[in-house]
Amino acid sequence: MSLNRDAIVKLLRAAADKGATEIHFKVPSRPLIRVQGSLTPTDLPSLTPRDAQEAVFALCSLAQKELAVANITDESFSFGLNGVGRFRAYVYRQRGILSAIVQRVNTQSPALYELGVDDKIETMVGKVGLLLLCGDNRHALLGALISGYNARIRGHTVVLEAPLNYLYRDAVATIAQREVGVDVPTYATGIRQAIRIGADLLCIGEIEDKETADAVLMASEWGIPIIATVSAPDVTQAEWWISRMFLGEQRSDTERRIKEQLNAIICCRNDQAPEVTGAQPDVLQAG
Repeated sequence: MSLNRDAIVKLLRAAADKGATEIHFKVPSRPLIRVQGSLTPTDLPSLTPRDAQEAVFALCSLAQKELAVANITDESFSFGLNGVGRFRAYVYRQRGILSAIVQRVNTQSPALYELGVDDKIETMVGKVGLLLLCGDNRHALLGALISGYNARIRGHTVVLEAPLNYLYRDAVATIAQREVGVDVPTYATGIRQAIRIGADLLCIGEIEDKETADAVLMASEWGIPIIATVSAPDVTQAEWWISRMFLGEQRSDTERRIKEQLNAIICCRNDQAPEVTGAQPDVLQAG
């Protein structure tokens, strides 16, 4: 079996036509597609290590990415196919053999009510200051808030993520989606560029290091409304999750800056009702 570039494109198109959200390449299984939550084998033959390596080469080619395949242990990247959509590839090794999972990037973010969040939360979007999102559903909440802003406000939104979680089309607002590592080298660089162009709303996919944290706070201090996610498990730890990246006096200064800029923290999880802290009393989750 050949899994060259043309074969992979054909497989991705067929999977998209079936509504698949993922395609798995793992030896010695057949390629698998996930449809409505279930992994289903395709009618292709079982993969050999050579097939899996060829599939990885093809995925890299689609992303115009060069990887030293012999040294790959864990790598992720994204690419787009005309007329099909955008995909995220995760390449890894298991028992020394290359494997890959390819996910379709969602074109539609969930609605706030689907996440159990009251739509009054939208009144905080676009306000000068910092809105932090945490919990395992934080990226879905970010997508819902961006889509809501896009439907209501005439402003320029800059979205920085690695990788992109949803694709947005301009509606009332205009949206510039920039993938960190592809369109811009780092979050901090993208944030500084957003400051220069005077973005009306800046959305950060993850505050993952102190350079990003410092740039987020600087942009907020310049008066740019910001929504940013942090991987803290709940609202009580979100501020600490950022300040812990700094040492000594820098930590104390960061804690002060967060408190000065913070509008609210929202925790959105799959297994619990959303939590909101720091908001006005009438801007709370349902229930």
